[in-house]
Amino acid sequence: MVRGLFVGIGVDKYDRPPFPELGHAVADVELVRSVLDLEILGDPLTDPGESQVRERLTDLAEALPDGGVLIALWSGHAKTAANGALRVYAKDSPPTNLGGFSAADVASACAGSGANQLLLIFDTCFSGAGLPVAGEVAAAVLAETPPEGERVWVGVLTSCRRAETAVDGVFGPRLAALLREGPSDADLRRRWSVHNRHVRGDDLCDALVKGWGDDRQQPDYQGRGDAWWMFPNPCFDPGAPGQVVEHLLLAARGGALLDEPSWFSGRVAEVNQVVSWVSSSQPGIRVVTGSAGTGKSAIAGRVVSLANPRERQRLLHESAAVHHADPGEGSVTAHVHARALSADQVAEELDGGLVAVGWMSADETGRRNAAELVGRVQRTVETGGRPPVLVVDGLDEARGEAFPIARDVLTRLARHAILVVATRNPPDPTDPDTTLVDVLRPVEVLDLDGPACRAAGAAARREYVSRRLAGVAEQMDPAAVADLLAETTPGAADRPFLLARLVTDQLRAAPVDTSLPGWPQQVARSVEAAFDVDLARISRPGMTDQDASARGRRLLTVLTWALGAGLPEDEWRTIATEFSGHPVGRDEISWLLDRLGRYVVQDGQAGVAVYRIAHQALVDHLRPRYEGGDEKPFDPQALPVARALLSRYRRLLDAGLTATEPGYLWRYAYRHAAAAGQPGVDMLRELAERAMRLAPDVAAAQPGCTAKVCVEREP
Repeated sequence: MVRGLFVGIGVDKYDRPPFPELGHAVADVELVRSVLDLEILGDPLTDPGESQVRERLTDLAEALPDGGVLIALWSGHAKTAANGALRVYAKDSPPTNLGGFSAADVASACAGSGANQLLLIFDTCFSGAGLPVAGEVAAAVLAETPPEGERVWVGVLTSCRRAETAVDGVFGPRLAALLREGPSDADLRRRWSVHNRHVRGDDLCDALVKGWGDDRQQPDYQGRGDAWWMFPNPCFDPGAPGQVVEHLLLAARGGALLDEPSWFSGRVAEVNQVVSWVSSSQPGIRVVTGSAGTGKSAIAGRVVSLANPRERQRLLHESAAVHHADPGEGSVTAHVHARALSADQVAEELDGGLVAVGWMSADETGRRNAAELVGRVQRTVETGGRPPVLVVDGLDEARGEAFPIARDVLTRLARHAILVVATRNPPDPTDPDTTLVDVLRPVEVLDLDGPACRAAGAAARREYVSRRLAGVAEQMDPAAVADLLAETTPGAADRPFLLARLVTDQLRAAPVDTSLPGWPQQVARSVEAAFDVDLARISRPGMTDQDASARGRRLLTVLTWALGAGLPEDEWRTIATEFSGHPVGRDEISWLLDRLGRYVVQDGQAGVAVYRIAHQALVDHLRPRYEGGDEKPFDPQALPVARALLSRYRRLLDAGLTATEPGYLWRYAYRHAAAAGQPGVDMLRELAERAMRLAPDVAAAQPGCTAKVCVEREP
């Protein structure tokens, strides 16, 4: 629950003309109150006199001494005074320029509450005249806030513009519906992502104004300051899986989703084998391995999705039949994608998943590191619990942490849990004769590089491409393209499943004529080539195509620095601003995701939507791995990343957030500091002087130290 208050004033009946009686002002205030998950400062005032209103406004003084959210809604009659300012009227107010209350009176009382996220809502005729109050109040609040305190936002939302009259009973129900259901517009809904536990005040106002669609009146709003979370997000789904942004936008716009189940056409045997592992009651590690793009994540993910209640319903609805074995709802207890995670962070994610499904008690999760996770799982199983089924995808994408994760987490869990691990099989950097699969010591292995699996993969790609291109263009033969992309001969493109999706996307937009000689040269034969084609095609008003392409590449390159599930939008923009030298706004991120959303996955972490590049191949293409050397062991580009994120962390701490509230920074700031070498550690040390809970992170960031040894993390 967001810490805050709601103050509601509704006036239907008036003692003096010329104000006629209203039929919905009081009901609308009560309706909005009913959908807000906030404390109420007394009951909403119903047809109050001026003395009651004055008393309520006086009660606001220091009502939130530690900061928080304040929502104030006034619904009733209003006039524009001689000076152009808005005046709102109580039941017994004289209808003069001195009667009632100015919007500034209401705003000033709310500003005195101590709230640092303040939204004033006026549902009256001519309410747009109250908009200038936002700037005035914000300036006053900011003037009383310490210079470092930047997490202050003041917004004024009005039901109509300055010269308009408001229709009784229209605004309140629409505002309540937005709070209950979220917006319908695809671009607006991205900020109301299923991965965001809360929405910001400016997002609420923006969604209401842009999604209004009624000529009788037009709401307006003005805000100033640094917006933060204010409202519970009705779209939030803690169990929602990560999805390619393009899929999310298509679904929100009413288009068909890309048919994810079709990835498994012809892959029945592989999925059946993984389902048999999940259904086994015998602890141990089972591995799905193979070279890049052979479908490891797709096969493991198919099983995870069918075990997830929400995803299961969607997949079963999209597929007329499931031709492979069904793992069953709830068959996977917890799963994690290990990309860029440390051993303790993998343990933390698995710990959270086990708690979320009730397999493990929430009161046991005060500390989340590898050793304690293993201990909790062991105790639960030894006291009669069924061995959990844990799926770990992309273990090799943890890079230097892959082997510690295997040794310190997975092999130790294997005595008490059923683990399915999807990974490539790189050699151990310290022992070239030992591979990652060797370290895992699996009881079973599914090698997708085997002849039978390669043939099944080629058949699956052929069927997928044919289905996606069927009927797109008369001059394009889907079977010919399918044969081209399904090649398995030496020298064929790697990452074939990803390539098939990207190329079919391109060909649906720009078909080729397969009857012409040389047509295969018009089809990208590598993931990198397909990406470059899409990047070269993007445009933006006011930019040359070359500049738009360069801007898109820079924004995507920032995402290659993401750790864990991905970067929250604010952290993404923070790093992009550091690299570009100019502020990167939310509209710029929306533009990129609209144009290149097929290359970005939206996921959730710590109740916030996060973004990452869709495949490690694209990460390597955008930012080749830094090899370093004795003189320059640290990537020089890691320093501006650390500087940007640690500066943001400091601003948030100075503005009153606890060290744990910015979830991404709490989990990963020390990793970014460590990647930058001693300068990054020094910046982190300065930050720890401001927030003592970060002191262990300084030790963890030192060269040669691991989070497992040095940091005890709390959720």
